[in-house]
Amino acid sequence: MAAILSQYSTTGFYKAPVSKGLMGSMFLTCTAMNMPLLAHMRKYLVCKLPDIFKEGEVWRLLTSRITFLDTKDLVCGALLIYYFRIFERRYGSHKFASYLLATCTIATILETAAILVLQQFDIDLHSGGYLPPGPYGLIFPLFVSFFFDVPRVAQTHILGIPVTGKTLTYLLGLQVCSTSIATVISGLCGIVAGLMYRYNILYLRRWFLVPRWMAKLSSMSVGWLLRSGTPQEGAIGATLEIQRAQQLEMLEQQVLLSRARDVRRQQGQGFAETLVGPENYWPNQNGTIFEGFLRNRRHNAVDAEENNIQPSEEQVQTLMEMGFERARVLSALRNANNDIHSATNILLHES
Repeated sequence: MAAILSQYSTTGFYKAPVSKGLMGSMFLTCTAMNMPLLAHMRKYLVCKLPDIFKEGEVWRLLTSRITFLDTKDLVCGALLIYYFRIFERRYGSHKFASYLLATCTIATILETAAILVLQQFDIDLHSGGYLPPGPYGLIFPLFVSFFFDVPRVAQTHILGIPVTGKTLTYLLGLQVCSTSIATVISGLCGIVAGLMYRYNILYLRRWFLVPRWMAKLSSMSVGWLLRSGTPQEGAIGATLEIQRAQQLEMLEQQVLLSRARDVRRQQGQGFAETLVGPENYWPNQNGTIFEGFLRNRRHNAVDAEENNIQPSEEQVQTLMEMGFERARVLSALRNANNDIHSATNILLHES
């Protein structure tokens, strides 16, 4: 579980104001719709096809995308937005907003067309012609970038089933889109929209672009509300449980990296001789858990200086293409003994 949760960092919404605003608007709208005084407003989040075209209420296509009405979907969707904020940091808020504008528009068009076509063939979706409320077109296109750009790390097996650091995110997405046939269609349309944008089909990147003046106006008007401060270096969790999980995770990573390095360096010796003794990581009677950790860090630093093995330019470019800065890439590769998968895990944990 610690390996799965390692991708969720403690830096909050730093450099992710669009994601912060999206999550905030979801929670505020859902809360307002469940208050007795505003319960009658829920009807504006309902979008029934093809009635909206007959009655001239096409604007319902927009309002139905604002938030989830089901608490389960709201919580899962918020967790997905919180993790996918890493893409806003990589792309920049302006490009990220343009991405959401394009994919949400295309996903809504595809979803509307799919339901209308199925209605013509008298296929019962058990939804009464209603579009499922929720920002499916904002969340599910990001699974495309998540699949292609975030590598599979920290793999293990549970009952023979492979589990990686990405498994929990996929399970959350499956939970959101598995409510009904209509939500499955919404999720699939979102993924198709993400693929279309990724490969720039129909020149979507050219046609869907948030104007610079609108981005500046938004930054001046509500930017102060959505802006987050710089996280403190070495920030830790706010609760003892989170802190303990982070400590164990760091220790586990150091153990695995050290053992892998020794195995590669001492392949001619027996496996038992390559294992690092537990005294390097666990406290003695008068010590603390961090003494062994720091002792191992110093040991690794000395080994790195002695070996003086520089990472290859191919490894550096591979990680830089994922959106990380060169200095951070070089530091991560040094800490991971030039293992690109471990370096990726370190970079994602720092994001």
